[in-house]
Amino acid sequence: MTQFSDFDLSQMDEAWQIKQSEVVVRSLLRRTLDDLRAARDSLNQNPNNSSRPSGSMPPWHRGETDKPSDGDPDNILLNDDDASDVTDNDTHKHKHAQDDDCVTDTTAQTDQQTDVKDKLPANAPKSPGRPKGAPGYGRTQKLTPTNHEYHYPDQCAGCHCPFSEHDHTQAWTGWDTLELCPLETTTGQLGWRIEVTRHILMQSTCHCGHITQAKATSAEEDPQWQGVNISEQRLLGPLLAATVVYLSIRMRLPRYKVQELMLDIFGLEISTALIDQTIKQTARSVEPLQKELVEQLEQAELAYADETSWAEGVIYLWFWVLFCSHTVLYFIGKRTKEMFDNALASTFTGILMTDGYQVYRSRPNRLRCWAHLKRKLCGVAESTDRDAARNGHAMLAIFKDLMLAVYNARDQLKEAPPGQKADPNTLPITTHANQVLELKKLCEQNSDAKHKALGEIAREFLNDWDVIMRVLAQPWLPLTNNPAERQLRHWVIARRISYGTRNLVGSNSLALLASVIDTCKLRGADARNLLASAIHAARQGLPAPALPPIPAHLLGQNGALMGV
Repeated sequence: MTQFSDFDLSQMDEAWQIKQSEVVVRSLLRRTLDDLRAARDSLNQNPNNSSRPSGSMPPWHRGETDKPSDGDPDNILLNDDDASDVTDNDTHKHKHAQDDDCVTDTTAQTDQQTDVKDKLPANAPKSPGRPKGAPGYGRTQKLTPTNHEYHYPDQCAGCHCPFSEHDHTQAWTGWDTLELCPLETTTGQLGWRIEVTRHILMQSTCHCGHITQAKATSAEEDPQWQGVNISEQRLLGPLLAATVVYLSIRMRLPRYKVQELMLDIFGLEISTALIDQTIKQTARSVEPLQKELVEQLEQAELAYADETSWAEGVIYLWFWVLFCSHTVLYFIGKRTKEMFDNALASTFTGILMTDGYQVYRSRPNRLRCWAHLKRKLCGVAESTDRDAARNGHAMLAIFKDLMLAVYNARDQLKEAPPGQKADPNTLPITTHANQVLELKKLCEQNSDAKHKALGEIAREFLNDWDVIMRVLAQPWLPLTNNPAERQLRHWVIARRISYGTRNLVGSNSLALLASVIDTCKLRGADARNLLASAIHAARQGLPAPALPPIPAHLLGQNGALMGV
Protein backbone atom coordinates (compact mmCIF):
# COMPACT_ATOMS: atom_id res chain seq x y z
CA MET A 1 0.00 0.00 0.00
CA THR A 2 1.43 3.40 -1.02
CA GLN A 3 2.35 5.98 1.56
CA PHE A 4 0.66 9.36 1.90
CA SER A 5 2.25 12.12 -0.13
CA ASP A 6 2.59 15.68 1.11
CA PHE A 7 -0.18 16.60 -1.31
CA ASP A 8 -2.50 13.98 0.23
CA LEU A 9 -1.79 15.08 3.82
CA SER A 10 -2.43 18.73 3.01
CA GLN A 11 -6.05 17.86 2.18
CA MET A 12 -6.80 15.67 5.19
CA ASP A 13 -7.77 18.43 7.57
CA GLU A 14 -10.22 18.09 10.46
CA ALA A 15 -13.24 19.07 8.34
CA TRP A 16 -12.46 16.34 5.81
CA GLN A 17 -11.97 13.75 8.54
CA ILE A 18 -15.38 14.45 10.09
CA LYS A 19 -17.12 13.62 6.82
CA GLN A 20 -15.58 10.13 6.55
CA SER A 21 -17.16 6.89 7.72
CA GLU A 22 -15.77 4.73 10.51
CA VAL A 23 -14.42 2.18 7.99
CA VAL A 24 -12.46 4.88 6.16
CA VAL A 25 -11.16 6.35 9.42
CA ARG A 26 -9.91 2.95 10.65
CA SER A 27 -8.18 2.39 7.32
CA LEU A 28 -6.58 5.81 7.58
CA LEU A 29 -5.41 5.06 11.13
CA ARG A 30 -3.77 1.79 10.05
CA ARG A 31 -1.98 3.44 7.14
CA THR A 32 -0.95 6.38 9.30
CA LEU A 33 0.63 4.06 11.87
CA ASP A 34 2.53 2.28 9.10
CA ASP A 35 3.80 5.63 7.83
CA LEU A 36 4.77 6.69 11.35
CA ARG A 37 6.75 3.50 11.99
CA ALA A 38 8.58 3.88 8.69
CA ALA A 39 9.35 7.53 9.46
CA ARG A 40 10.67 6.66 12.94
CA ASP A 41 12.86 3.91 11.53
CA SER A 42 14.23 6.34 8.97
CA LEU A 43 14.93 9.01 11.59
CA ASN A 44 16.74 6.49 13.80
CA GLN A 45 19.16 5.51 11.06
CA ASN A 46 22.80 6.47 11.55
CA PRO A 47 26.18 5.39 10.16
CA ASN A 48 26.39 2.62 12.77
CA ASN A 49 23.12 0.85 11.90
CA SER A 50 22.66 1.60 8.19
CA SER A 51 24.53 2.45 5.01
CA ARG A 52 24.24 6.19 5.60
CA PRO A 53 27.57 8.04 5.29
CA SER A 54 29.00 9.72 8.37
CA GLY A 55 28.70 13.14 6.77
CA SER A 56 24.91 12.83 6.62
CA MET A 57 24.54 13.28 10.40
CA PRO A 58 23.95 16.77 11.84
CA PRO A 59 26.97 18.33 13.56
CA TRP A 60 25.50 17.97 17.06
CA HIS A 61 25.11 14.20 16.57
CA ARG A 62 28.57 13.55 15.21
CA GLY A 63 30.79 11.80 17.69
CA GLU A 64 34.22 10.34 17.65
CA THR A 65 32.78 6.96 16.56
CA ASP A 66 31.36 8.51 13.40
CA LYS A 67 34.72 9.74 12.14
CA PRO A 68 36.13 7.65 9.28
CA SER A 69 39.25 5.68 9.97
CA ASP A 70 42.24 6.31 7.74
CA GLY A 71 42.88 2.58 7.44
CA ASP A 72 39.30 1.48 6.78
CA PRO A 73 38.93 0.64 3.07
CA ASP A 74 35.14 0.89 3.30
CA ASN A 75 35.36 4.52 4.34
CA ILE A 76 37.86 5.21 1.59
CA LEU A 77 35.46 3.64 -0.90
CA LEU A 78 32.61 5.74 0.48
CA ASN A 79 34.57 8.93 -0.10
CA ASP A 80 35.34 7.78 -3.63
CA ASP A 81 31.62 7.22 -4.23
CA ASP A 82 30.84 10.76 -3.15
CA ALA A 83 33.54 12.20 -5.35
CA SER A 84 32.52 10.14 -8.37
CA ASP A 85 29.04 11.64 -8.46
CA VAL A 86 30.50 14.97 -9.66
CA THR A 87 31.40 14.86 -13.34
CA ASP A 88 33.80 17.14 -15.12
CA ASN A 89 30.86 18.95 -16.72
CA ASP A 90 29.25 19.54 -13.33
CA THR A 91 32.50 20.98 -11.96
CA HIS A 92 32.83 23.22 -14.99
CA LYS A 93 29.24 24.47 -14.66
CA HIS A 94 29.60 25.01 -10.94
CA LYS A 95 32.70 27.11 -11.48
CA HIS A 96 30.96 29.30 -14.07
CA ALA A 97 27.94 29.61 -11.79
CA GLN A 98 30.17 31.00 -9.06
CA ASP A 99 31.86 33.36 -11.52
CA ASP A 100 28.52 34.67 -12.81
CA ASP A 101 27.28 35.14 -9.28
CA CYS A 102 30.29 37.29 -8.40
CA VAL A 103 29.80 39.48 -11.47
CA THR A 104 26.13 40.23 -10.77
CA ASP A 105 26.59 41.00 -7.06
CA THR A 106 26.12 44.60 -6.03
CA THR A 107 28.66 46.42 -3.94
CA ALA A 108 26.48 46.14 -0.84
CA GLN A 109 26.15 42.39 -1.29
CA THR A 110 29.89 42.06 -1.80
CA ASP A 111 30.60 43.99 1.37
CA GLN A 112 28.11 41.88 3.30
CA GLN A 113 29.71 38.64 2.05
CA THR A 114 33.14 40.00 2.97
CA ASP A 115 31.94 40.67 6.52
CA VAL A 116 30.58 37.14 6.80
CA LYS A 117 33.81 35.64 5.51
CA ASP A 118 35.80 37.66 8.03
CA LYS A 119 33.78 36.13 10.84
CA LEU A 120 34.37 32.56 9.64
CA PRO A 121 37.55 30.67 10.52
CA ALA A 122 40.11 30.27 7.76
CA ASN A 123 39.62 26.48 7.50
CA ALA A 124 35.78 26.58 7.59
CA PRO A 125 34.28 24.03 5.13
CA LYS A 126 32.22 25.29 2.22
CA SER A 127 28.48 24.83 2.30
CA PRO A 128 27.30 21.92 0.13
CA GLY A 129 25.12 22.47 -2.91
CA ARG A 130 24.71 25.29 -5.38
CA PRO A 131 25.50 28.77 -4.04
CA LYS A 132 22.47 30.94 -3.39
CA GLY A 133 21.71 33.11 -6.39
CA ALA A 134 23.66 31.00 -8.87
CA PRO A 135 21.74 30.24 -12.08
CA GLY A 136 20.30 26.78 -12.55
CA TYR A 137 20.86 24.52 -15.52
CA GLY A 138 18.32 22.49 -17.49
CA ARG A 139 17.66 21.19 -20.98
CA THR A 140 18.12 23.83 -23.65
CA GLN A 141 16.98 21.63 -26.55
CA LYS A 142 13.24 21.98 -27.06
CA LEU A 143 11.42 18.75 -27.98
CA THR A 144 8.18 18.60 -29.94
CA PRO A 145 6.02 15.67 -28.77
CA THR A 146 4.74 13.27 -31.42
CA ASN A 147 2.55 11.22 -29.03
CA HIS A 148 0.64 11.86 -25.83
CA GLU A 149 -0.13 9.41 -23.02
CA TYR A 150 -2.45 10.24 -20.13
CA HIS A 151 -2.11 8.53 -16.74
CA TYR A 152 -5.11 8.54 -14.39
CA PRO A 153 -5.32 7.49 -10.72
CA ASP A 154 -7.15 4.19 -10.17
CA GLN A 155 -8.85 4.98 -6.86
CA CYS A 156 -9.13 7.68 -4.24
CA ALA A 157 -6.14 7.83 -1.89
CA GLY A 158 -8.46 8.83 0.96
CA CYS A 159 -11.54 6.58 0.86
CA HIS A 160 -10.25 3.97 -1.65
CA CYS A 161 -13.34 4.35 -3.85
CA PRO A 162 -12.79 3.86 -7.59
CA PHE A 163 -13.14 6.89 -9.82
CA SER A 164 -15.87 7.21 -12.40
CA GLU A 165 -15.87 9.05 -15.70
CA HIS A 166 -18.01 11.77 -14.14
CA ASP A 167 -15.38 12.77 -11.57
CA HIS A 168 -13.56 16.02 -12.21
CA THR A 169 -10.11 15.37 -13.72
CA GLN A 170 -7.30 17.69 -14.77
CA ALA A 171 -3.58 17.51 -15.56
CA TRP A 172 -1.09 18.40 -12.84
CA THR A 173 2.36 17.49 -14.23
CA GLY A 174 4.13 15.38 -16.87
CA TRP A 175 7.38 14.54 -18.62
CA ASP A 176 8.76 13.70 -22.06
CA THR A 177 10.29 10.36 -23.08
CA LEU A 178 12.50 9.75 -26.11
CA GLU A 179 12.39 6.33 -27.73
CA LEU A 180 13.96 4.64 -30.73
CA CYS A 181 11.46 3.41 -33.32
CA PRO A 182 12.29 1.55 -36.57
CA LEU A 183 11.47 3.13 -39.90
CA GLU A 184 8.74 1.63 -42.04
CA THR A 185 10.21 -1.37 -43.88
CA THR A 186 7.28 -1.40 -46.32
CA THR A 187 8.60 1.76 -47.96
CA GLY A 188 12.08 0.30 -48.33
CA GLN A 189 13.60 2.64 -45.71
CA LEU A 190 16.11 1.24 -43.26
CA GLY A 191 17.13 2.82 -39.99
CA TRP A 192 15.70 4.29 -36.83
CA ARG A 193 14.02 7.47 -35.73
CA ILE A 194 13.45 9.01 -32.30
CA GLU A 195 9.89 9.70 -31.20
CA VAL A 196 8.95 12.04 -28.36
CA THR A 197 6.08 10.93 -26.14
CA ARG A 198 4.64 13.40 -23.63
CA HIS A 199 3.33 11.62 -20.53
CA ILE A 200 0.71 13.63 -18.65
CA LEU A 201 -0.24 12.80 -15.07
CA MET A 202 -3.83 13.57 -14.14
CA GLN A 203 -5.48 14.32 -10.81
CA SER A 204 -9.09 13.39 -9.97
CA THR A 205 -11.48 14.77 -7.33
CA CYS A 206 -13.44 12.13 -5.42
CA HIS A 207 -17.01 12.52 -4.12
CA CYS A 208 -15.48 12.58 -0.60
CA GLY A 209 -13.67 15.77 -1.53
CA HIS A 210 -10.15 14.29 -1.66
CA ILE A 211 -7.99 15.02 -4.70
CA THR A 212 -5.79 12.10 -5.83
CA GLN A 213 -2.86 12.54 -8.16
CA ALA A 214 -1.54 9.89 -10.52
CA LYS A 215 2.14 9.13 -10.05
CA ALA A 216 4.86 7.62 -12.19
CA THR A 217 5.68 4.06 -11.15
CA SER A 218 9.05 3.57 -9.49
CA ALA A 219 11.08 0.84 -7.82
CA GLU A 220 11.79 0.80 -4.10
CA GLU A 221 15.13 2.06 -2.88
CA ASP A 222 17.88 -0.53 -2.55
CA PRO A 223 20.75 0.05 -0.07
CA GLN A 224 23.13 -1.71 -2.44
CA TRP A 225 22.28 0.78 -5.18
CA GLN A 226 22.53 4.10 -3.38
CA GLY A 227 21.65 6.99 -5.65
CA VAL A 228 20.40 4.66 -8.42
CA ASN A 229 16.65 5.25 -8.59
CA ILE A 230 14.48 3.49 -11.16
CA SER A 231 11.33 5.28 -12.25
CA GLU A 232 8.98 5.47 -15.20
CA GLN A 233 9.69 9.19 -15.33
CA ARG A 234 12.87 9.11 -17.42
CA LEU A 235 13.96 11.00 -20.51
CA LEU A 236 15.35 7.96 -22.36
CA GLY A 237 12.94 5.19 -23.29
CA PRO A 238 13.88 1.52 -22.73
CA LEU A 239 15.29 0.83 -26.21
CA LEU A 240 17.15 4.14 -26.46
CA ALA A 241 18.56 3.60 -22.96
CA ALA A 242 19.62 0.06 -23.93
CA THR A 243 21.37 1.45 -27.01
CA VAL A 244 23.30 3.97 -24.90
CA VAL A 245 24.36 1.17 -22.54
CA TYR A 246 25.37 -1.08 -25.43
CA LEU A 247 27.57 1.64 -26.92
CA SER A 248 29.24 2.26 -23.57
CA ILE A 249 29.77 -1.34 -22.45
CA ARG A 250 30.05 -3.46 -25.58
CA MET A 251 31.66 -0.85 -27.85
CA ARG A 252 33.87 0.61 -25.07
CA LEU A 253 32.90 4.20 -25.89
CA PRO A 254 33.56 6.79 -23.17
CA ARG A 255 30.62 8.85 -21.98
CA TYR A 256 31.58 11.92 -24.00
CA LYS A 257 31.86 9.89 -27.22
CA VAL A 258 28.38 8.41 -26.72
CA GLN A 259 27.18 11.97 -26.20
CA GLU A 260 28.89 13.03 -29.43
CA LEU A 261 27.47 10.08 -31.38
CA MET A 262 23.90 10.80 -30.26
CA LEU A 263 24.27 14.41 -31.35
CA ASP A 264 25.84 13.58 -34.74
CA ILE A 265 23.43 10.78 -35.73
CA PHE A 266 20.12 11.79 -34.14
CA GLY A 267 20.68 15.45 -33.31
CA LEU A 268 19.93 14.63 -29.66
CA GLU A 269 21.62 16.54 -26.87
CA ILE A 270 22.17 14.50 -23.70
CA SER A 271 24.60 15.02 -20.84
CA THR A 272 27.34 12.65 -19.71
CA ALA A 273 25.67 12.56 -16.28
CA LEU A 274 22.46 11.23 -17.90
CA ILE A 275 24.49 8.54 -19.71
CA ASP A 276 26.14 7.50 -16.45
CA GLN A 277 22.77 7.34 -14.65
CA THR A 278 21.30 5.28 -17.49
CA ILE A 279 24.11 2.72 -17.26
CA LYS A 280 23.68 2.28 -13.51
CA GLN A 281 19.88 2.11 -13.71
CA THR A 282 20.10 -0.53 -16.44
CA ALA A 283 22.54 -2.55 -14.33
CA ARG A 284 20.12 -2.50 -11.42
CA SER A 285 17.34 -3.58 -13.80
CA VAL A 286 19.24 -6.69 -14.92
CA GLU A 287 20.50 -7.61 -11.44
CA PRO A 288 17.79 -10.32 -11.01
CA LEU A 289 19.33 -12.13 -13.99
CA GLN A 290 22.58 -12.72 -12.10
CA LYS A 291 21.08 -15.63 -10.17
CA GLU A 292 19.95 -17.24 -13.43
CA LEU A 293 23.43 -16.79 -14.88
CA VAL A 294 25.02 -18.54 -11.90
CA GLU A 295 22.55 -21.43 -12.00
CA GLN A 296 23.05 -22.07 -15.72
CA LEU A 297 26.82 -21.80 -15.39
CA GLU A 298 26.87 -24.39 -12.60
CA GLN A 299 25.04 -26.84 -14.88
CA ALA A 300 27.80 -26.72 -17.50
CA GLU A 301 29.98 -29.77 -18.09
CA LEU A 302 33.06 -27.65 -18.75
CA ALA A 303 33.87 -24.16 -17.42
CA TYR A 304 36.86 -21.86 -17.67
CA ALA A 305 38.08 -19.41 -15.00
CA ASP A 306 40.59 -16.58 -15.14
CA GLU A 307 41.22 -13.14 -13.64
CA THR A 308 43.07 -9.92 -14.40
CA SER A 309 43.93 -6.86 -12.35
CA TRP A 310 41.39 -4.05 -12.02
CA ALA A 311 41.35 -0.65 -10.31
CA GLU A 312 38.32 0.62 -8.41
CA GLY A 313 39.25 4.19 -7.61
CA VAL A 314 42.36 3.85 -5.43
CA ILE A 315 41.58 0.25 -4.49
CA TYR A 316 43.42 -2.57 -6.29
CA LEU A 317 41.02 -5.39 -7.21
CA TRP A 318 40.60 -8.15 -9.80
CA PHE A 319 38.28 -8.66 -12.73
CA TRP A 320 37.16 -12.33 -12.73
CA VAL A 321 35.50 -14.36 -15.46
CA LEU A 322 33.70 -17.71 -15.35
CA PHE A 323 32.95 -18.95 -18.84
CA CYS A 324 31.31 -21.92 -20.53
CA SER A 325 29.96 -22.55 -24.02
CA HIS A 326 26.71 -20.67 -23.36
CA THR A 327 27.15 -18.43 -20.29
CA VAL A 328 29.59 -15.75 -19.11
CA LEU A 329 29.77 -14.44 -15.55
CA TYR A 330 31.99 -11.49 -14.61
CA PHE A 331 32.59 -10.11 -11.13
CA ILE A 332 35.00 -7.60 -9.61
CA GLY A 333 36.50 -8.15 -6.19
CA LYS A 334 39.48 -9.35 -4.23
CA ARG A 335 41.67 -12.21 -5.39
CA THR A 336 40.66 -14.61 -2.63
CA LYS A 337 39.19 -18.07 -2.30
CA GLU A 338 36.06 -16.63 -0.66
CA MET A 339 35.42 -14.40 -3.65
CA PHE A 340 35.74 -17.33 -6.07
CA ASP A 341 33.61 -19.69 -3.95
CA ASN A 342 30.85 -17.09 -3.74
CA ALA A 343 30.69 -16.96 -7.52
CA LEU A 344 30.97 -20.69 -8.26
CA ALA A 345 29.49 -22.96 -5.59
CA SER A 346 31.46 -25.92 -4.30
CA THR A 347 28.60 -28.12 -5.58
CA PHE A 348 29.76 -27.49 -9.17
CA THR A 349 30.31 -30.96 -10.63
CA GLY A 350 31.64 -30.00 -14.06
CA ILE A 351 35.25 -29.80 -15.19
CA LEU A 352 37.02 -26.53 -14.36
CA MET A 353 39.89 -25.33 -16.58
CA THR A 354 42.22 -22.88 -14.80
CA ASP A 355 45.78 -21.65 -14.59
CA GLY A 356 48.08 -22.44 -11.66
CA TYR A 357 46.62 -19.97 -9.13
CA GLN A 358 46.35 -21.79 -5.79
CA VAL A 359 42.76 -20.63 -5.16
CA TYR A 360 41.57 -23.06 -7.83
CA ARG A 361 43.34 -26.06 -6.33
CA SER A 362 40.50 -26.77 -3.90
CA ARG A 363 38.42 -27.99 -6.86
CA PRO A 364 39.24 -31.67 -7.52
CA ASN A 365 37.60 -31.96 -10.96
CA ARG A 366 40.02 -29.63 -12.68
CA LEU A 367 42.27 -29.17 -15.72
CA ARG A 368 45.46 -27.13 -16.03
CA CYS A 369 46.30 -24.81 -18.87
CA TRP A 370 49.29 -26.24 -20.76
CA ALA A 371 49.99 -22.91 -22.48
CA HIS A 372 50.92 -21.35 -19.13
CA LEU A 373 53.23 -24.25 -18.33
CA LYS A 374 54.85 -24.15 -21.75
CA ARG A 375 55.61 -20.43 -21.45
CA LYS A 376 57.26 -20.98 -18.06
CA LEU A 377 59.38 -23.81 -19.45
CA CYS A 378 60.42 -21.59 -22.34
CA GLY A 379 61.55 -18.97 -19.86
CA VAL A 380 63.69 -21.50 -18.01
CA ALA A 381 65.13 -22.85 -21.26
CA GLU A 382 66.20 -19.32 -22.27
CA SER A 383 67.87 -18.67 -18.93
CA THR A 384 71.50 -17.49 -18.79
CA ASP A 385 72.12 -20.11 -16.11
CA ARG A 386 73.70 -23.01 -18.06
CA ASP A 387 72.44 -25.80 -15.79
CA ALA A 388 68.92 -24.35 -15.57
CA ALA A 389 68.76 -23.85 -19.34
CA ARG A 390 69.87 -27.46 -19.94
CA ASN A 391 67.15 -28.88 -17.67
CA GLY A 392 64.62 -26.43 -19.08
CA HIS A 393 65.36 -27.54 -22.66
CA ALA A 394 64.96 -31.19 -21.67
CA MET A 395 61.63 -30.61 -19.90
CA LEU A 396 60.35 -28.38 -22.71
CA ALA A 397 61.18 -30.94 -25.40
CA ILE A 398 59.27 -33.68 -23.57
CA PHE A 399 56.34 -31.34 -22.94
CA LYS A 400 56.10 -30.40 -26.62
CA ASP A 401 56.10 -34.09 -27.60
CA LEU A 402 53.24 -34.75 -25.18
CA MET A 403 51.25 -31.84 -26.62
CA LEU A 404 51.77 -33.20 -30.14
CA ALA A 405 50.62 -36.63 -28.95
CA VAL A 406 47.38 -35.13 -27.65
CA TYR A 407 46.70 -33.44 -31.01
CA ASN A 408 47.37 -36.68 -32.91
CA ALA A 409 45.04 -38.60 -30.60
CA ARG A 410 42.28 -36.08 -31.32
CA ASP A 411 42.71 -36.55 -35.04
CA GLN A 412 42.30 -40.29 -34.60
CA LEU A 413 39.16 -39.79 -32.52
CA LYS A 414 37.65 -37.58 -35.22
CA GLU A 415 38.27 -40.23 -37.87
CA ALA A 416 36.79 -43.04 -35.75
CA PRO A 417 33.20 -44.17 -36.44
CA PRO A 418 30.52 -42.38 -34.39
CA GLY A 419 29.91 -43.96 -30.98
CA GLN A 420 33.17 -45.92 -30.95
CA LYS A 421 35.09 -45.57 -27.67
CA ALA A 422 38.78 -44.74 -27.65
CA ASP A 423 41.17 -47.67 -27.34
CA PRO A 424 43.15 -47.25 -24.06
CA ASN A 425 46.26 -48.59 -25.76
CA THR A 426 46.23 -45.72 -28.28
CA LEU A 427 45.91 -42.93 -25.73
CA PRO A 428 48.98 -40.71 -25.08
CA ILE A 429 49.09 -41.76 -21.42
CA THR A 430 49.98 -45.27 -22.69
CA THR A 431 51.94 -44.60 -25.85
CA HIS A 432 54.13 -41.96 -24.21
CA ALA A 433 54.40 -43.47 -20.74
CA ASN A 434 58.21 -43.41 -20.80
CA GLN A 435 58.31 -39.69 -21.57
CA VAL A 436 55.81 -39.01 -18.78
CA LEU A 437 58.07 -40.84 -16.32
CA GLU A 438 61.13 -39.00 -17.63
CA LEU A 439 59.43 -35.62 -17.20
CA LYS A 440 58.40 -36.48 -13.64
CA LYS A 441 61.96 -37.58 -12.84
CA LEU A 442 63.34 -34.27 -14.09
CA CYS A 443 60.81 -32.40 -11.95
CA GLU A 444 61.80 -34.37 -8.87
CA GLN A 445 65.52 -33.76 -9.50
CA ASN A 446 65.02 -30.00 -9.87
CA SER A 447 62.36 -29.37 -7.21
CA ASP A 448 65.09 -28.01 -4.88
CA ALA A 449 67.14 -26.30 -7.59
CA LYS A 450 68.95 -23.09 -6.66
CA HIS A 451 67.63 -21.46 -9.82
CA LYS A 452 64.35 -19.90 -8.70
CA ALA A 453 62.30 -20.29 -11.93
CA LEU A 454 63.46 -23.90 -12.45
CA GLY A 455 62.60 -24.91 -8.89
CA GLU A 456 59.18 -23.21 -9.06
CA ILE A 457 58.10 -24.87 -12.33
CA ALA A 458 59.34 -28.27 -11.12
CA ARG A 459 57.36 -28.00 -7.88
CA GLU A 460 54.31 -26.72 -9.80
CA PHE A 461 54.31 -29.85 -11.96
CA LEU A 462 54.66 -32.14 -8.94
CA ASN A 463 51.96 -30.38 -6.87
CA ASP A 464 49.43 -30.65 -9.71
CA TRP A 465 50.75 -33.73 -11.52
CA ASP A 466 47.51 -35.71 -11.84
CA VAL A 467 45.56 -32.65 -12.99
CA ILE A 468 48.18 -31.68 -15.58
CA MET A 469 48.49 -35.20 -17.00
CA ARG A 470 44.73 -35.82 -17.07
CA VAL A 471 44.45 -34.68 -20.66
CA LEU A 472 46.82 -37.49 -21.75
CA ALA A 473 44.18 -40.02 -20.68
CA GLN A 474 41.30 -37.87 -22.01
CA PRO A 475 42.69 -36.10 -25.09
CA TRP A 476 39.25 -34.77 -26.12
CA LEU A 477 39.43 -32.30 -23.22
CA PRO A 478 40.90 -28.81 -23.83
CA LEU A 479 44.60 -28.14 -23.38
CA THR A 480 44.50 -24.39 -22.74
CA ASN A 481 42.53 -21.70 -20.92
CA ASN A 482 42.41 -19.56 -24.05
CA PRO A 483 38.59 -19.13 -24.12
CA ALA A 484 38.62 -17.38 -20.73
CA GLU A 485 41.61 -15.26 -21.71
CA ARG A 486 39.86 -14.20 -24.91
CA GLN A 487 36.83 -13.16 -22.86
CA LEU A 488 39.05 -11.02 -20.62
CA ARG A 489 40.96 -9.42 -23.49
CA HIS A 490 38.05 -7.10 -24.26
CA TRP A 491 38.05 -5.81 -20.68
CA VAL A 492 41.82 -5.45 -20.56
CA ILE A 493 41.45 -3.02 -23.46
CA ALA A 494 38.59 -1.26 -21.64
CA ARG A 495 40.78 -1.00 -18.52
CA ARG A 496 43.49 0.77 -20.48
CA ILE A 497 40.93 3.22 -21.86
CA SER A 498 38.99 3.96 -18.66
CA TYR A 499 41.60 3.12 -15.97
CA GLY A 500 38.99 0.98 -14.21
CA THR A 501 35.88 2.02 -12.30
CA ARG A 502 35.44 4.66 -9.61
CA ASN A 503 33.34 2.99 -6.94
CA LEU A 504 31.43 -0.12 -5.92
CA VAL A 505 28.28 0.80 -7.85
CA GLY A 506 30.31 1.34 -11.01
CA SER A 507 32.08 -2.02 -10.61
CA ASN A 508 28.81 -3.89 -10.03
CA SER A 509 27.20 -2.14 -13.00
CA LEU A 510 30.04 -3.05 -15.35
CA ALA A 511 30.17 -6.71 -14.25
CA LEU A 512 26.39 -7.21 -14.47
CA LEU A 513 25.96 -5.57 -17.86
CA ALA A 514 29.02 -7.28 -19.35
CA SER A 515 27.76 -10.68 -18.14
CA VAL A 516 24.31 -10.22 -19.68
CA ILE A 517 25.54 -8.76 -22.97
CA ASP A 518 28.26 -11.38 -23.55
CA THR A 519 25.89 -14.22 -22.61
CA CYS A 520 23.40 -12.98 -25.20
CA LYS A 521 26.17 -12.87 -27.80
CA LEU A 522 27.15 -16.47 -27.06
CA ARG A 523 23.56 -17.57 -27.53
CA GLY A 524 23.02 -15.58 -30.72
CA ALA A 525 20.41 -13.29 -29.11
CA ASP A 526 19.94 -9.52 -29.36
CA ALA A 527 21.39 -8.03 -26.17
CA ARG A 528 19.73 -4.65 -26.75
CA ASN A 529 16.25 -6.15 -26.78
CA LEU A 530 16.90 -7.99 -23.52
CA LEU A 531 18.25 -4.83 -21.86
CA ALA A 532 15.26 -2.85 -23.10
CA SER A 533 12.83 -5.46 -21.74
CA ALA A 534 14.60 -5.45 -18.37
CA ILE A 535 14.50 -1.64 -18.19
CA HIS A 536 10.79 -1.58 -19.04
CA ALA A 537 9.99 -4.26 -16.46
CA ALA A 538 11.95 -2.51 -13.70
CA ARG A 539 10.27 0.84 -14.40
CA GLN A 540 6.84 -0.78 -14.29
CA GLY A 541 7.58 -2.81 -11.15
CA LEU A 542 7.33 -6.11 -13.07
CA PRO A 543 9.59 -9.21 -12.82
CA ALA A 544 12.71 -9.14 -14.94
CA PRO A 545 12.60 -11.08 -18.24
CA ALA A 546 14.38 -14.42 -18.50
CA LEU A 547 17.66 -14.90 -20.29
CA PRO A 548 17.42 -16.11 -23.89
CA PRO A 549 17.22 -19.92 -24.16
CA ILE A 550 20.42 -21.90 -24.59
CA PRO A 551 20.76 -23.23 -28.17
CA ALA A 552 20.86 -27.02 -28.42
CA HIS A 553 24.25 -27.10 -30.14
CA LEU A 554 25.86 -25.39 -27.11
CA LEU A 555 24.70 -28.01 -24.61
CA GLY A 556 26.36 -31.29 -23.64
CA GLN A 557 29.57 -32.59 -25.10
CA ASN A 558 29.41 -30.28 -28.11
CA GLY A 559 31.33 -27.66 -26.16
CA ALA A 560 33.91 -30.04 -24.73
CA LEU A 561 36.60 -29.24 -27.30
CA MET A 562 35.84 -25.52 -27.25
CA GLY A 563 38.87 -23.31 -27.82
CA VAL A 564 41.48 -26.10 -27.96
